[in-house]
Amino acid sequence: MTEWRKRFWATTGSGYVALLSRMILGLVMFRLMFQNFTGAQFGFWALLWSLFGYGILLDFGFGFTAQKAVASKTATGDFAGMNRLLATIFWTFVGLAVFLLTVFVIIRNPFLDGMKVVAADRAEFESAYLVFFIGLAVMFPLGLFPEILRGLQRIDIANWVSTISTVLNFGFLWYGMHARWDLAALMAVSVATTALPNLIAAAYVFRRLPELSLRPRWFHWGSVKSQMGFSIAAYLITFSNMLMGKSDQLVISLTIGVAFVAIYQAGFKASEMLGLFSSQMQQALSPAAASMHALGDKEGLQKLLLGTSKITFFLVTPCYLLAAAFLEPLIESLTGTNPVPAETFWVGQALLFATYSSQLTSGASKRVLMMCGEEKKLLAISLVDAAANLCLSIALAFKFGVLGVALGTMIPTTLVGWLWIVPFTVKRLGISGKDFLAIHLKGTVLPLVAFGGVLSVIYFLMPASADCGLVGLGWRGLVCMLPLLVLGRKVIREMARG
Repeated sequence: MTEWRKRFWATTGSGYVALLSRMILGLVMFRLMFQNFTGAQFGFWALLWSLFGYGILLDFGFGFTAQKAVASKTATGDFAGMNRLLATIFWTFVGLAVFLLTVFVIIRNPFLDGMKVVAADRAEFESAYLVFFIGLAVMFPLGLFPEILRGLQRIDIANWVSTISTVLNFGFLWYGMHARWDLAALMAVSVATTALPNLIAAAYVFRRLPELSLRPRWFHWGSVKSQMGFSIAAYLITFSNMLMGKSDQLVISLTIGVAFVAIYQAGFKASEMLGLFSSQMQQALSPAAASMHALGDKEGLQKLLLGTSKITFFLVTPCYLLAAAFLEPLIESLTGTNPVPAETFWVGQALLFATYSSQLTSGASKRVLMMCGEEKKLLAISLVDAAANLCLSIALAFKFGVLGVALGTMIPTTLVGWLWIVPFTVKRLGISGKDFLAIHLKGTVLPLVAFGGVLSVIYFLMPASADCGLVGLGWRGLVCMLPLLVLGRKVIREMARG
């Protein structure tokens, strides 16, 4: 059994545990902060951590490059080449972190003035500000180690450590708020627990990979220059994905008014959850693909892509159908909105279908093909998709309002996926479209038909009411999934065995 298959279910399962812990504890912590912080404290905290979310743009694609390099160079035994590349990236990140910390220390007073921090809060907020950015400077270069861990195909360890970090973060913040710690102390705890996964990843990496050395003598800018094309492509793809994910709210604000963002967000939540569910099954693909590509294992790459694409189709399709069938009570349970406005409902349906279509057409293929020398083609696809998304959303917003923005996401995502990404994937695999479809349908049709039959019975005979809550939706989903999992156990076993 190949390494990626041995780790597939451990990676996927640990990913779901990490995701659920973040979602559940995050919702509880949000409420606790909302109740215990002043409005100014809450806003300042949210602002600083929103800046942390944009930190992904500061690695310029080198994190993805490191992941690919570790997977491919450990497969071929080129440890000297790996050390040169990783040491160069690490010390570049250290230099960038020092520069950014210096800048943010210098601008702290103008920053606090711009946030209109009152004199009574000034000392507390300034301390929290400095703690946050010092912690950020430390975390930034250490962020390389989780990428190395992914390259070693041990994403399951990263997921478990992330779960532990989430629990510790919640526990310390809960205690700190009840003990009336000041904002700087709470920020120190939050930064420390956020940095913990990176530190543990570093310890594991050096133990698991004794050949690794990040000493400054390995610094060699030529190693990075040779990977610059890949890094830039990865960076721009990440940027275009962020643009598609974050631009709709801005488009709504600038075209029809910021008040309408709430309507969009209420419908968006279900599609966001579907996307998070789907992506957990695809975490192991990139490093596995990089390793196989380096070894010239074309047959392994084909099995990797087709196997994961099939299991994605098999498991995400019923999740999409459940969410679409029970979308109204789902939105009510997630947001407390009752009744759900018709516009919110249709925004949710459009975004759900966009996410579902995207997962089927590109969820697995983009991750695999990115590591197989197809980054320029994928970059072109991503840029076209992002540009079409933005332009169509703006155009349709004036005619259809918030629903037009959602349609502006759904239409290009669906067309680009089925008319461009799927044909490109099929051609790259060297198989016919008919064979591609047959592989996905083999063994999945009967379980999905059985699922659809049970779903139809429950939908019409036991419809979900507004007050059924997540528990009511949960047991309906479980009843529908049981025949799917029983009849489809052969498909799941195939994925596990390879």
